[in-house]
Amino acid sequence: MKNMISKIGINEFKNIKNEFKINRNIYIAVVDGKNIQSWDSFFDNMIEKLKLPMKEYRNVNAYLDWMRDLKWLDGEGYILFIENWVDFMKEDLDMKRNIIDDFENYILPFWDTEVEQVVIGGKTKMFNVYLVV
Repeated sequence: MKNMISKIGINEFKNIKNEFKINRNIYIAVVDGKNIQSWDSFFDNMIEKLKLPMKEYRNVNAYLDWMRDLKWLDGEGYILFIENWVDFMKEDLDMKRNIIDDFENYILPFWDTEVEQVVIGGKTKMFNVYLVV
């Protein structure tokens, strides 16, 4: 399994979303990039959509820790769709890149293989991010 970030069109978004809703026990979160223009708005969306239990500690390290936990979500894997990718963080392209870097370098590799090495009884899970253009 290789977790990944992919750019997709609106039709692919609908197909993938429907496929995983019907055929698998995958937790699906959808955020609208038009509404995410700052770290705080991204953070608020992730707390809401992924039910992150961390309203007090609003920092990157806490966020990364919880994104590599997710045990409260009942699923065999996770999918994050970011709709309106072009509009996502369009006024802060450095932060946009940092968010994607966090997925590429910390979150997705953790669920790909690292979880088995650092969590007792940890199991790899699918975690894909789809950027809907």
